[in-house]
Amino acid sequence: MKNTTKILILFFTLLTLQTIALPKLSSYPNADAVVFIDFDGQTVSGTLWNGGQRFVCAAPSLTDNQITQIFNLVAEDFRPFMINVTTDSTKFFLAPADKRIRMIVTPTSGWRNGVAGVSYVGSFTWGDDTPGFIFSDRLGNTNVKFIAECTSHEVGHTLGLLHQSRYDKNCILQETYNSGVGSGETGWAPIMGNSYSRSMTGWTNGSTPNGCSNTQDNLEIITNANGFSYRSDDYMDEMNTNSFNIDFSSLNLAGVIATNTDKDVFRFTLTGQSNIHVEALPYTTGVANTGSNLDIIIRMYNENGILIRTYDPLYAVSVTIDTTLSGGNYYLEVSGGGNANTTNYGSLGSYRLKDR
Repeated sequence: MKNTTKILILFFTLLTLQTIALPKLSSYPNADAVVFIDFDGQTVSGTLWNGGQRFVCAAPSLTDNQITQIFNLVAEDFRPFMINVTTDSTKFFLAPADKRIRMIVTPTSGWRNGVAGVSYVGSFTWGDDTPGFIFSDRLGNTNVKFIAECTSHEVGHTLGLLHQSRYDKNCILQETYNSGVGSGETGWAPIMGNSYSRSMTGWTNGSTPNGCSNTQDNLEIITNANGFSYRSDDYMDEMNTNSFNIDFSSLNLAGVIATNTDKDVFRFTLTGQSNIHVEALPYTTGVANTGSNLDIIIRMYNENGILIRTYDPLYAVSVTIDTTLSGGNYYLEVSGGGNANTTNYGSLGSYRLKDR
């Protein structure tokens, strides 16, 4: 009987540990600045929230897989910047106090009516660990897309951003939260608007609720007001023999378009007439390309730097190249582009080049 009891106690102990052991994920571990997405519940006290009174936030009912998907979507929104999006509290506590924010995902929303999330504008640099909140019970409880969009939106507020609004041609306010335009994988909305129902989202330079002529340059504010800027360029922009060489027989590499002037250049050599097949894929959740921030353009040049082809499909954010070329040296230039629904301003993020 004693042995059975010990076994049962051990079983329930392991079960409990497994339940609370959330995935520890980081998007840019070496960055000083940190966004900590807190999924395991938190007691909040001594802040401006709730009149300064102590309150307990319950953990959301999310699986490890759902947490990972939310993390990946939020991380992609902040991929261009030198900031670590993480689910690891250790990374949060190691960051400078004025370069970190805790975003609590919780179903405990009764203390704040009428919103899906809340945060203080500019609180990222306050240095007092005032958190922001994402109320999962008002976002479908387990709706990965909704929770991720709300998280990035609220982080945007902490970095100093107001809402992005939509006005008509006469400057009459139509939407306080700009819900974007278009459908399918190129349907777009601003992160600081209402981006729940659009596949592609991004930072923008547009009007705020303060007036149609009162524009807000998201990228300028994010990278100049919070102690961090863009991440370092990963591939050179120039076309020469020092450009990164690729081999189509084993092509599988990752890159990031970090600014709207960034160009990643790759060189390849064909010894004779050859068929080449390349896929350039932005990050998405894999479901109808949901979650992409980057609409890819690829330009192909010959060895003299003369443009020979441009690949920019109208209704897709990815690019497929399937063509035959004669022998020689060539360059592929990967960059972010606009489409019918948005410009290239916020067409930023990660991508992967594959041969099949």
